[in-house]
Amino acid sequence: MKRHFMLLCLLFWALGSVGCHRSSVPTDAFPAAPDYAQSAAWFEGGGTTDKAYDVFYVVPTCVFDWTTAAGDTCHYMDTRNPDHQASVNGPIRLARGIFADEANFFAPYYRQITLESWMQDSATIEHRFATAYADIETAFRYYLEHLNGGRPFILAGHSQGGKAVIELLVRAMDDTLYKRMIAAYALGYPVRDTTRSPYLHAATDATGNGVVVSFSTVSAPNSLKELLSGSQVTVNPLNWTATAQEADTDLHLGSVFADANGHITEEKAHWLSARVDTAAHALVVTGADPMAYYLPELAALFPPGNFHVVELNFFYRNLQQNVRDRAAAYFQRTSSVTTAVP
Repeated sequence: MKRHFMLLCLLFWALGSVGCHRSSVPTDAFPAAPDYAQSAAWFEGGGTTDKAYDVFYVVPTCVFDWTTAAGDTCHYMDTRNPDHQASVNGPIRLARGIFADEANFFAPYYRQITLESWMQDSATIEHRFATAYADIETAFRYYLEHLNGGRPFILAGHSQGGKAVIELLVRAMDDTLYKRMIAAYALGYPVRDTTRSPYLHAATDATGNGVVVSFSTVSAPNSLKELLSGSQVTVNPLNWTATAQEADTDLHLGSVFADANGHITEEKAHWLSARVDTAAHALVVTGADPMAYYLPELAALFPPGNFHVVELNFFYRNLQQNVRDRAAAYFQRTSSVTTAVP
């Protein structure tokens, strides 16, 4: 089963990422900021523009601490480093298969913070994440001005990318822009009750627009560590409710595992059931062996029974269908509004 983990960027740290070196030197260093006017700052040079709507995707954590030529420790991705780019490209391809089945797809490289950073205290995480978020907001504003062309769009991200999506809703959204947002998929990161924004509306069904879709996947509530706990937004991707109702395996459309080039290596459907634990605000899954997806190297963040690193894989086909459904609902709704205007 570990062969499937290669496209999950969090695990490049555990399996050994090419071109990076561990360092315990407590100094800090910053790679150069990406220039989003350059195609090299975007996955595969940018995105298409021939579809009716877009997806702006933020990839999760893919690099670990590395040492610069000057001997300093760097806690951020170097967006110009081919090895760092290679480590994120596989997970981006996985997400493209889910979110851009019928959409234009834009995924910026950004100075994401390293896996080791997530093992620090919250103040350190937030301090470092400020650099990552600054890149994401810069990329998002460039995308809106130069690449979007006024089309409706979906925001999507997982883990660190999910946090970035939440921050975009808090800090970069306005009423005019929000009218064009089909939905926001802030997966694998909590939307806590201290997060304030008029654009944070929890998804409670399969077709709502302008909503936030979020969940963190475990085999039992006690497998959810503090870093990912406390979310006020949790929806079940099998039945698209936020209630404790169990969704049976017949609603599970399919898990997908792929290689780093995006080629599907395994697909299986109707093997997972899921329910929302309304007390822990977690998505509890039955059917998957917790130890089959556990790596001891990541135990500090993801103990046995925490399926964070494979939750996009687990619900690949359900998420893919839901993107289509929410987009269809958006266009039906906006078409009806336009038709009704005399």
